[in-house]
Amino acid sequence: MIKRILDFVLILLFVWACMILGLWLINEIVVPLEIPWIKNRIVIAIIKLVMSSGLALLWLWLWREIIKRMFWHTLKTHETLGKAEKQEER
Repeated sequence: MIKRILDFVLILLFVWACMILGLWLINEIVVPLEIPWIKNRIVIAIIKLVMSSGLALLWLWLWREIIKRMFWHTLKTHETLGKAEKQEER
């Protein structure tokens, strides 16, 4: 039980750290981005929007993959424990 809680806390800390890092990247790199050969402000704004959205989607995908792997790992662990309990009963 404590191991599952610790795993959950570590996942949350990792996801929050990634989110803060992503927001920092957006603030420090994407927002002040200037492309000298593009003079149209709308095009630059669209490029910034696509970059920021890409970072956010990457963060969401990473979180989804971590949770999916934890789910299947927990399911396999419960399955093995269930089989072990059945063998002990026999």
